[in-house]
Amino acid sequence: MTTTADDGNRAVTSATDQLVRTPRTILGPYFTLGMPLRSAVVPADGRATVTGRVLDGLGGPAPMTMVETNQPEGWTRSFTGMDGAYAITTVKPEAPSGRAPHLTLKIVTAAMIRPAVTCLYFPDEANDTDELFVRLSPEQGATMLARTVEGGYEFNIHLSGESETTFLGWPGLLGE
Repeated sequence: MTTTADDGNRAVTSATDQLVRTPRTILGPYFTLGMPLRSAVVPADGRATVTGRVLDGLGGPAPMTMVETNQPEGWTRSFTGMDGAYAITTVKPEAPSGRAPHLTLKIVTAAMIRPAVTCLYFPDEANDTDELFVRLSPEQGATMLARTVEGGYEFNIHLSGESETTFLGWPGLLGE
């Protein structure tokens, strides 16, 4: 039995000439369906509000992209709109042993096979004491450094291109 697509939503089987519905994509056009949105953890103090845009390789917005961070105090998840903008409010983390305070961000778009993971470093911390940050080139480190803005921090995520954000392996996903 040979199957050929007719309009992207159905396929024609040559043996029977009947239309057979093909499966939809896993993440589909409604990527957020069933995925709870939680753009803020309400901390007592140490609040960190991060805003920014997720951009494609040409510098244009990457709509319907999930930006997520997970911390002991709770997780936050934000989805970009058509302009690629996101906003999360979370707890500014303590410095773990050998590291500077940072947020680990997971980024997922419908076009990605695996999540992209990066670290957001705060400009007002001693990042030169972080065992990962010091192993990066100055150019790589700059792509992981947020900017201080009124009301919090700004961190733009470039998925590819000249300004691509430095992404890290995700333990377990990449066989590491």
